[in-house]
Amino acid sequence: MTRETIDFGIDLGTTNSAIAVVDADSARVIRNNDQGEYTPSAVYVNRMKHVRVGAVAKERVDADPDNACAEFKLQMGMRGAHKHFRAADLSMSPADLSAEILKSLRDDVRQALGEDIDAAVITVPAAFELDQCDATRTAAAQAGLEFAPLIQEPSAAAWAYSAHGPVERGFWLVYDFGGGTFDAAVIRVADGEFSTINHAGDNFLGGKLIDWAVVEELLIPAARGALGIPELARGNRRYAGTVAKLKAAAETAKIQLSRAASVSGEVLLDGADGAVVEFPYEITRADLERLAMPFYRRSIALCRKALAESELATGEIDRVLLVGGATLAPTLRQLLADPGEGLGLPLDHSLDPVTVVARGAALFAGTQRVPPRSRPTRGGQVVIDMAHQPVGSDPDPLVGGRVAAAEDRDWTGATIEFVNPDGEPAWHSGKIPLTADGTFTARLHAEEKTTNRYVVEVRDARGTPLDCDPERITYKHTTLVGTPPTLSHSVGIGLDDNEVLWLARKGTELPAKTREVLRSTVTVRRDERTGLIRVPIVEGERPRADLNTLVGALDITPSQIVRDVPAGSEVEVQLRIDASFVPRADAYVPILDEEFPITVELGRTTSTDADELRHAADDLEAGLHDLERRAGQLGSRGARAAGLIDAFVREGALDDVRRQAAAAAVDPDAARECQNRLRDAQVAVADIEAALRFPELVEEANGLLDSVREPILNWGSPARRTALREAERSIRHAVTAEDETVLCRQIDVVREVFAEVLRDSGRLEAVIFGGREQELGEHPDPAVQDSLRRGRAALARGDNLELRQVLTQLDKLAPDETGAQAGGGAFGSTVGRRW
Repeated sequence: MTRETIDFGIDLGTTNSAIAVVDADSARVIRNNDQGEYTPSAVYVNRMKHVRVGAVAKERVDADPDNACAEFKLQMGMRGAHKHFRAADLSMSPADLSAEILKSLRDDVRQALGEDIDAAVITVPAAFELDQCDATRTAAAQAGLEFAPLIQEPSAAAWAYSAHGPVERGFWLVYDFGGGTFDAAVIRVADGEFSTINHAGDNFLGGKLIDWAVVEELLIPAARGALGIPELARGNRRYAGTVAKLKAAAETAKIQLSRAASVSGEVLLDGADGAVVEFPYEITRADLERLAMPFYRRSIALCRKALAESELATGEIDRVLLVGGATLAPTLRQLLADPGEGLGLPLDHSLDPVTVVARGAALFAGTQRVPPRSRPTRGGQVVIDMAHQPVGSDPDPLVGGRVAAAEDRDWTGATIEFVNPDGEPAWHSGKIPLTADGTFTARLHAEEKTTNRYVVEVRDARGTPLDCDPERITYKHTTLVGTPPTLSHSVGIGLDDNEVLWLARKGTELPAKTREVLRSTVTVRRDERTGLIRVPIVEGERPRADLNTLVGALDITPSQIVRDVPAGSEVEVQLRIDASFVPRADAYVPILDEEFPITVELGRTTSTDADELRHAADDLEAGLHDLERRAGQLGSRGARAAGLIDAFVREGALDDVRRQAAAAAVDPDAARECQNRLRDAQVAVADIEAALRFPELVEEANGLLDSVREPILNWGSPARRTALREAERSIRHAVTAEDETVLCRQIDVVREVFAEVLRDSGRLEAVIFGGREQELGEHPDPAVQDSLRRGRAALARGDNLELRQVLTQLDKLAPDETGAQAGGGAFGSTVGRRW
């Protein structure tokens, strides 16, 4: 069977995966060999290196964790995150593992339909970053899917719901709580189209976190006593098999508690003496609700964020589309419907939340043309290069194209005709003349809300029918179609000051193309082999460049240039991102008249070292304590910062970081989540720092004025005293207006006035020496201590000449680090804004 459109959609999920196909005017899920509508995303490899996928593999995850794995989706795009299958001595990357799931789904199609497909639409979470999308494409290619456009999961769900029941103008909110990720997407429906106008998501918020909460809060504490193993913990590699069995029990219990008030069971575990112990457990719905509630509330906060960024009130949303297995939980549905704690909006769960994404992906696939393939033509056959949209809301769609034969020919007098024999009545376009070079355009008539199939007839100038390819085309009329995809995360350039110059903002419609001009901040000398122009490309939303994900970089070295490039030279950067989130970038340096491709090397390196993560948590806690101290010193001026600190502590971010760091030694997902939480916490700490900056500047300004006012008034000239009074007035106005820029400038003015007074009165060297003496009093170098003794003696004699010589010597022996120049910016950036 030759398909004009892709027609197959795949939900490649963290916990389960499914494949669906367009069937008439809807989509149906293709069942696997177990007659299930979805396949567990699990892989098992035995000692003969035979790969098993699905339910059989999932059963082995807890029984044989050394040779089976699941929940590897969140490691997509992560370098070095290979699973080693011990019995087979085989290592597989997350993309390799995902490819095995995709191969299994292709086999299901072959078994059910007899088709060997090489194209399918694959879904990704809206919160997926570029490297994770790239890894998904790699998995598709390895699985034999040569053409695999990506669609975001909330958009796929919207496609499914758009084909289900009447659709009116308004807004939808897609609430997608999956096994490993959460997405909230705002969908606008208008004029026969639906489009995603905003989304907020978290790649580390999903049903598996609830499973782990049950394991760590309920099952492991009980199992420690029952087994006599006090050191049993998720992060203890020795007990990985035991923890895996408890995790499987938690997941099963969570599913059962959607319909029962409590569940009980037994798990066979290895005790302290190696004997098998039957560990009984009981979990109530109340227990599960208590542990799940923080994750539910985090998801609701993301929904509210998506609405606020879209400038929409909850009352403007018509319905919430529930997606993902977690939304089957009655407690979650009750919370979402609550107008106080939840969203207070109508919930639409009319479609199966587990398979709705696959169905929607298939509907979208039905709108995507299969790319042209070179195929053998029969003698005398003509080929039509057809251009038309296979799906649309226009009842009279436009089609165009060009007819060509193996040999060049004049098509004057030849015609093309389109016939819909199934129309009511049958419809004919009439014979449409071809131009001399074979081109044509035509308007078709489509029966509404159905798939129209047109027979294509080409006749030569004598009216003789010609064998043509294709022989027929299809057009599906629908009342609602989706618009192009949008960018999930902003992409920009990390600058030398650790800020980001954003090239394409989150929500930009794809494909997108943008260009910015920057300036280099270092000189690159060809002959001296010195200097480097580095342009880092980052992805994310955080204001500090180093807290975002590095996705590419350009390095222009001395060996690549034909002439010197002085600091301040222009560097023009161009970024292109296609509809499947594939980025391409290059930089043009006008002074060299040369273009350089920027290597977009997708795939992040994430530390899974538990000790490093624990140290980072310690540093975060120490920094927080320092902020608390500084806020306390400011009294009422530090109230805003103190409020931010209290909110940070209440959110439990530090506890989250420590818990994930403890599990990182065994669970790479925990390491990824730990680093993500660390970055978010660092952003929060930066906000607290910013809240402290202005009140601390006010304190600094007041303290400076108190210390210099009397010396300037006593020793300064009338002009210096006038300058002080003007600076004081400007400082008062800046404090009232909360103008940080003016306040910083006036602090510098006061310091300069004071330095000038000291210089005029001959006291400058003494003051500088006093500061250096305080700084270097405990310095271990004997030469430094000898210089300090000479300085004290010169100070006692009032010998400023000797004092200046001492200061020069001290600068050589122990340079003043306060004036040291900073190195490159975030990720070594040596480019800045063009002012």
